Amino acid sequence: MNQMRRFRLGTLSSAGLWLCAILALPASALPLLDELPTLSTLRNRLELTPEQEKQLVPLFEKREYALRQSQTLLEQASTPQQQRDVLRDVEQAGKEFSAQVERLLTPSQQHEWREFISELREKAKERIDDQRE
Repeated sequence: MNQMRRFRLGTLSSAGLWLCAILALPASALPLLDELPTLSTLRNRLELTPEQEKQLVPLFEKREYALRQSQTLLEQASTPQQQRDVLRDVEQAGKEFSAQVERLLTPSQQHEWREFISELREKAKERIDDQRE
């Protein structure tokens, strides 16, 4: 049972963290973000309590679903303007998601969360730069 819960939390967290990195990336970069850390990484880095994890799971589930929809819309976008519109919506939803997550964290965890997001963005940008070379 614990293994199944860990698997589920890990799967959900990768989608939530995927959002964190997507905000600063072009549409062509989206597939690169599948390699993001799991909720277990977030759990360890932020030292989440079991109660916090329990509260985060539905947020990550909702975000995963929204990101899948956004990915589909982005793939179907036929113009650069449509792509920008989708990414703008993703960015706004990402800000809302981050605010929801932060409300569940302590001040020190919030600081660590922001640093974590920043690091994820930087790593994703580096992967894109490497791919362009």
